[in-house]
Amino acid sequence: MLPAKAAVTCGAYDMALSLGTYDGFNAAPADSSGVLVVTCSRNGGPRTTAVTLSIGPSQHTGGVATRALRHASNTDLLNYNLYRDASRLQVWGNTPGINTLTQSITLDNRTSGTLTFTIFGRIDAGQDVRPGAYADRLRITVSF
Repeated sequence: MLPAKAAVTCGAYDMALSLGTYDGFNAAPADSSGVLVVTCSRNGGPRTTAVTLSIGPSQHTGGVATRALRHASNTDLLNYNLYRDASRLQVWGNTPGINTLTQSITLDNRTSGTLTFTIFGRIDAGQDVRPGAYADRLRITVSF
């Protein structure tokens, strides 16, 4: 039998981000934010580990540059996006080194710690859509 491999492990679980209530008559975009907490544990391996968070494309647009929420019972789409910065200028995507976010965590051996990633959301103003519930599904990947 081979000895267990010493390693750093990280994970995040089931994040739901609410983009809030959208008012089509409001001239300002609807902004929101949420936090994803990543927990890492070290049992051997390097003391400092870089952890990268990427967010995949919208299931309704197939892209990260434009994402859309879809109405629960019809085909209306509500354009939105997710950002890495509070100014909402840097779209969050899944291309390493381009539109992902990396943070480092330093852990003593046989300890755990957390990293916090804030995700900023924005629904564009001036969209003429029906009232109701809208949703999208995205894949969030934690790599280290």
